[in-house]
Amino acid sequence: MDKFIDGRKISESILSDLAAKFTAISGRVGRPARLVSFMAGKDKNAEIYVKVQERVASKIRIDFGIERLSSEAKEKDVLEVIEKLNADKDVTAVIIQHPLPNGINHSKIVSALLPEKDAEGVHPYNLGRIFRREADIVPCTPGAVMKILRMANIDLYGRDVVIVGHSDIVGKPLSLMLLNETATTSVCHLGTAEKGDIKAYTKKADILIVAVGKAGMVKRDWIKEGAVVIDVGINSVSGEIKGDVDLPSVADKVSFITPVPGGVGPVTVSILMRNVLRAYERQNTIV
Repeated sequence: MDKFIDGRKISESILSDLAAKFTAISGRVGRPARLVSFMAGKDKNAEIYVKVQERVASKIRIDFGIERLSSEAKEKDVLEVIEKLNADKDVTAVIIQHPLPNGINHSKIVSALLPEKDAEGVHPYNLGRIFRREADIVPCTPGAVMKILRMANIDLYGRDVVIVGHSDIVGKPLSLMLLNETATTSVCHLGTAEKGDIKAYTKKADILIVAVGKAGMVKRDWIKEGAVVIDVGINSVSGEIKGDVDLPSVADKVSFITPVPGGVGPVTVSILMRNVLRAYERQNTIV
């Protein structure tokens, strides 16, 4: 049994299913779904991610567009673009790229977007639906983690799950999604590190999920024998992409692990496209 979870294979499966659904719905609606990526200024990582979005969207027959503002843009300029995209009936979904220029409140911009056009699943309305177990559009990375666990047939019921990292777009929503599956969930963060010992939590975890953005932070002595490890980290180290987990040191100790690259990343993009489908369905009342 291969302990390395192939995120690319999972992504291909999701995208194949989505392509068929987009084709079927667009035939009834009379127009294709359209994803717009909004950028203000230039950022190397954002540019790479937008190119990935464009490639994948083309693969499954989603129209793709980019709205750009300069790095000198003010908050009112961004809000005007969001208002325009909200009003455009041909725009199915919008993703707001990080980072935004200094002085622009990302949360305010996301909240201004119509929740049914929220490709990232981070609008307060969509986040609230996770709490109520009603979510259809979900944050992309947490959605990817949940999909990976399901595809690997990992039982969550009552299992000890530890998340390292409590960001608004990964750790926090993911903790709710895991609780909804009746997992016993702990979230570790800076306060855990400063006031105690994170390893006291991680060493007991049946399932360890790491999303901190620090290359190789999790070593062999952090994990339990036979644990499932999901590495969300993407870090550039001397031109190579590394995860938050020191893969060589833990590989023989885990039951399953997601490699970096090729693990969570490809699935995250496919969940973004799944969100576009669900936005398309919402807007055309095909649910």
